[in-house]
Amino acid sequence: MKRNCALFPLVCLTAMMLFTACNEQDPGYKKTKSGLRYKFHSENLSAPKPKLGDYLRVDMACYLNDTLYYDWQGTQREVYTQLKQSVFAGDLQEAYAMMHVGDSASFYVKADSVAVLYYEQDPNAVGLKPEDYFRYEVKLLELKSEEEFAANIEKMREMMKVESEKAFSEYLSANNITEHTASGLYFNKILTTRGVQPKAGQTVHIKFVASYLDGTPLGDSDQLGDFYEFAVGQHKVLRGLDEGVGMMRVGEKTRLVIPYTLAYGANAYGYIPAYSNLVFDVELLEILNK
Repeated sequence: MKRNCALFPLVCLTAMMLFTACNEQDPGYKKTKSGLRYKFHSENLSAPKPKLGDYLRVDMACYLNDTLYYDWQGTQREVYTQLKQSVFAGDLQEAYAMMHVGDSASFYVKADSVAVLYYEQDPNAVGLKPEDYFRYEVKLLELKSEEEFAANIEKMREMMKVESEKAFSEYLSANNITEHTASGLYFNKILTTRGVQPKAGQTVHIKFVASYLDGTPLGDSDQLGDFYEFAVGQHKVLRGLDEGVGMMRVGEKTRLVIPYTLAYGANAYGYIPAYSNLVFDVELLEILNK
């Protein structure tokens, strides 16, 4: 199963392709002209059907060779996918277009077509055979137009922003951190020295431990080696880290409380969510090119 994971790098971001093998003789299934095999478990014929461009909120489970690969059913996370033009005959887009809000159904989709046409993968390289199919267990919960979906996303982003700013303020108050720069970077000097302060363009070695405001670890310099190296003032690292280290002296230890505006901003970065405030405990070890 593990080698098949390479086929699906975008599953969690796009909410589009989830999989299972099938037996062509499974009873109760019908077939469209394109060859898509389907079986409806419940139908709400009076409810609306999606149009191209609509966003569909779905519950979905998938299986590969009768083994559960992924399950969105019953999760608290809302999963949306956009209805687009079919990439190949009998794909999941065709399946979505058949459904009404409230419908639940099973669909079989050709596995090698998914591999080649969606992910540009060699089916043999990921262990798929020509006779393999992916089964999707889908329930269509809700439809939103592109305009409605965009408005909903904007509303969610505004809520995240407000929550982030509230959490930042509460953290500062709870930890009695008041010193800050004009940019909004807050800091607490843990150990001060009379060492040299780096200038813009100079390369520094630092140790750091990074976390979210609630203390959840994010990473540290020990994972990278004995230290972390970068040139100050050259925009090579987070703005808050760059500015904070630029204020330190060799040998000093400082806690930098970095607002999302000086971190990754309103966008997610890898597994770091959008509007994330970060905490860096930093020690300035040395300046190389004094």
